[in-house]
Amino acid sequence: MQAFLLNLHLIFVWPVLLAGVVSLIIGLILLIDRWRQLAPISTAQATAQATTNAEAIETTAAPETAEKPAATPAPPQTTLQRAFRWSLIATAALGAIQVAIGGLVFASGERPNDPLHYVYGAIVLLSIPIAYVYSDQKQVRRDIIIMTIAVVAVIGAATRAFMTGIGLP
Repeated sequence: MQAFLLNLHLIFVWPVLLAGVVSLIIGLILLIDRWRQLAPISTAQATAQATTNAEAIETTAAPETAEKPAATPAPPQTTLQRAFRWSLIATAALGAIQVAIGGLVFASGERPNDPLHYVYGAIVLLSIPIAYVYSDQKQVRRDIIIMTIAVVAVIGAATRAFMTGIGLP
């Protein structure tokens, strides 16, 4: 049973890495898309847009006694944002399963060659949940950056955990 658990633990790192790489690719695509949306506009376009905005404000100015309009709802998530969210969930879930299998390997008496293996496992387990708690779920670009960095941490820690687990320096 001990050999089975150890082999399962060694093999299961690949789904964790694959899910992490997919999440990283989607996160980078989303970041590039956001940066393109925020690209600076030319001076002529900015002047024309400012004039149009000023005219719109003048024509739609409401008396001060009018009620404030309701807050605009958040824009719906794009398919890519939903894919990013689900890939993050899959990466975190696979990481948790990998850590659980590692716990069973530990309970069976097997130990890694390097004690840092436990630290890397903790990083794989906690990176995405901690990043989610740190993000405020309001600033989309900032949240994508935070979660993408968490995925990079998962990929790096999973790779190092695999290396220390098989005895590489």
